[in-house]
Amino acid sequence: MQIVRLFAGLVLVFTLALGRAGQGSAETVAGQDDPVFLGVLALWLDDEEKLALPRLSALALDGNIAARLMLGMIDKDIALQGPWLALQPRAERIGLLRVPGGLSGSSWLRSAGDSQIATLWLDVLESNAGIATALKFADIGENRALRVGLISLEARQMTGFGEFADDPRFPDSLRYLVLREVQKSGDLNDTSDLGILSPGDPQRELLSEAIPKAALSRWLAKADVALPLRRLCEIGCPAGTQSCLWAGYRALGGYRRLVTLGSPVTALISEAEFADSPRGQATVLRRALSFANLTEARLRPIAAVDTCFAELLDAEGQRF
Repeated sequence: MQIVRLFAGLVLVFTLALGRAGQGSAETVAGQDDPVFLGVLALWLDDEEKLALPRLSALALDGNIAARLMLGMIDKDIALQGPWLALQPRAERIGLLRVPGGLSGSSWLRSAGDSQIATLWLDVLESNAGIATALKFADIGENRALRVGLISLEARQMTGFGEFADDPRFPDSLRYLVLREVQKSGDLNDTSDLGILSPGDPQRELLSEAIPKAALSRWLAKADVALPLRRLCEIGCPAGTQSCLWAGYRALGGYRRLVTLGSPVTALISEAEFADSPRGQATVLRRALSFANLTEARLRPIAAVDTCFAELLDAEGQRF
């Protein structure tokens, strides 16, 4: 068994290195090709927090920028934190995830050198970013971060998305932000103007158009932004992938939460690698768990749609 796990780990290290070589416009992060870092990252993706996080912390203290970037992202997103970390005393969690000093340390994102990824994330997390700033994530291939940034601006009731309608960096997956402003201005008068969205695109729901369940199911089965949920269902519930997708989408809380799933840093972990990993799949369940308290009353309607997804969700909840 040890030999099998070692071989699997070496394969994942090789895959991580090869995957980054083909990621195109993603920023190069200092330390990302360090074999030790790659090995630790493979452990984390395999959901081996107890082994991975202390080593990742040691690398960060030793100056590895990629390790600092990863710890900064894990610290800021509860969905990236597994049960071993959650059950550690507060002081230990702070020691693992943050720069030492003071009562609660500081984010490693502040010590990530000249990484533009870290700088942009700090702007988003500290509500300093505007639409133009969020769009800079597209320039470095961090498309999930771009979606998170724009949705966070929506949550802050930011307006002016329509001014960027012709910017090629504005994601089609968030086109509703533009269309809604047009809709409010009175220039979007009927659903025929939504033709740029596919029939099952959930963005139509956000623009007050009902979507047939069958159309949404077809969209979930092929949309790029649904990849994390889809891989969870394909791997965890292969006998009923379609019903799993539907149950998962509802359990997550809808479209905005779906499109914020994915790799914390695509410069370090491709979307496909993250979606295929135990850590990536657990992240989908953790995001669903954070949407509302997991109670029997909440599980019952989910199980009525898909028993398998409800069991996955319950099992993840039990780990905490």
